[in-house]
Amino acid sequence: MRLRHAQVAIIALLISALVMTIGLSLSKKTTIETTIDTNEEALRDAFNAAESGIDYYLKTGESEYIVPSMPAKADITSQNIGGGNQLDFGEYTMAGSSETYWLVNHNLDGSLGSSYYSGTSITVDVGSFSGALEVNYFYLSGGVYNVKRYGYNFSTDSTRMVNGFEVKTGTSVVVNIPERQPIMVAIRPIFMGGHFKISGSANFPSQGKEISSTGKVGEINSGEINKKVMVQERYRIPSFLLDALGAQGSILAQ
Repeated sequence: MRLRHAQVAIIALLISALVMTIGLSLSKKTTIETTIDTNEEALRDAFNAAESGIDYYLKTGESEYIVPSMPAKADITSQNIGGGNQLDFGEYTMAGSSETYWLVNHNLDGSLGSSYYSGTSITVDVGSFSGALEVNYFYLSGGVYNVKRYGYNFSTDSTRMVNGFEVKTGTSVVVNIPERQPIMVAIRPIFMGGHFKISGSANFPSQGKEISSTGKVGEINSGEINKKVMVQERYRIPSFLLDALGAQGSILAQ
C-alpha cells in the first residue's frame, strides 16, 4: 500500500512539473510577443512623429517638434541639395518624364537669382541606358528666355531610335553650355527610363533642400526607439520654362 502511495505521489509530482514547464513556456512566449507588439507600436509612433516633424518644420522653420499627446518628439535638420560639381538625385526617371537640374541660384523667396553656373559644358552620365535621350537646355539671352534641344540615340536598335538624333556610344555625353546666363537643363529619356546624373567643371547651384526628421518615442532624452524620415524639397519649374519647353518642335544640335 505504501509503495502504491509512493508511486502515485511520484506521478503527481511529474505531472505538476510538466504542467508548470508548459505554463512557464506559454508565459515566456506571451511576454516576447507583447514586447514585439509594443516595439512595433513604438516604431509606428516614432514614424508618425518624424512625419509630423517635417510638416512642422515646413510651416515654422523650427528644428524641434514635441508631440502633444505622448512622450515623443522629432529632431529636424536640413541641408542644401547640390553645391558641388556633381548632381545625382538617386532617382529613376521614367520614359517620357523629365529630370531637371538648375544652372542658376534661387533667392530666399524662390525666385531665380543671378549667380549662374560658370562652366562651359556639362557631362550627362547615362549608365547602362540604351534608349533615346532628349536634352533641353534653357538660357537667358538679351532678357529673353530661350531653349536649345539636343538629341542622342544610345541604341542601334531602330525601335529605340529617334530620327535626327545623334548616335552616341558609351555611358555619357557632353553638352555644351556656351551662354553666360544658363538657367536649367532638363533630361527626358525616350522608349525606356534610366538613372541619370550630371557633372561639370564648376560647382552647380543649390537644387533645394533635403530635410531629415528623426522621431523619438519613450524617454525623450534617451530616445531608445527612433525612426528617420528624409524628403527632398526641390525648386519648382516656373511656368514660363514649361511654356518654352513645348514651344519648339525641332531639335537644335550644336
